[in-house]
Amino acid sequence: MTVDASVWKERDVASAFLNERSLHIPERQRQLEVILRVIRFAPRKPARILDLGCGDAILLATALEAWPEAHGLAVDFSPLMLEQARVRLARFDGRAGTVEADLGSPGWLDAVTGATPFDAVLSGLAIHHLPHERKRALYREIFDLLSPGGVFLNLEHVASPTPVVEALFDDFMTEHLYRRRRERGEDVTPDQVRRDFMERPDRAANILSSVEEQCQWLREIGFQEVDCFWKYFELAIFGGFRK
Repeated sequence: MTVDASVWKERDVASAFLNERSLHIPERQRQLEVILRVIRFAPRKPARILDLGCGDAILLATALEAWPEAHGLAVDFSPLMLEQARVRLARFDGRAGTVEADLGSPGWLDAVTGATPFDAVLSGLAIHHLPHERKRALYREIFDLLSPGGVFLNLEHVASPTPVVEALFDDFMTEHLYRRRRERGEDVTPDQVRRDFMERPDRAANILSSVEEQCQWLREIGFQEVDCFWKYFELAIFGGFRK
């Protein structure tokens, strides 16, 4: 099946995701804590950090706060996402830059060549929009960009192992979103929230693969200490080190 991920270039779709990011993503603070903990355990202290499919650059900004001497680059192909990323990163006084590039083809590498190698490559809820063959190729490209001792971490939407487990995730997300929207004063019903979640415009752009499959791809490429460091239904943080 061909899925058009260019939906993310549409300002209304990108805006809806950005405006509702905190609402839609459970356990975001814990996710950031896990990412920082793994980076701290990497053999190499991060001086250069790459954020792929950066959105509003929350991952890069969090890392730059934790390592005040580090520099970073945020990559996305949505102009609106990059606008929001520049707003978030403006306070880092030249330590962070942004570039527009499409991870869907190897051409994105041309946009980051001058900043390589990187000590940490991060990605959040972006790579799952790529076909599986392209995911594997991108992971190889990331490996080649890393310094020895560098780390790759992917905060990702992954596939459930069975339809029943997928239904469990959908049910969980519906309840989570219903509570959050009611807290914000919205007059919504559980059925309405579920319909909004299941029929959201970007849903068709999801090409999900399991965390086990993707960890195996990383091992085959040469990443070491590969693991799923955190998982909450279909949300996962996985990755590894380049030794």
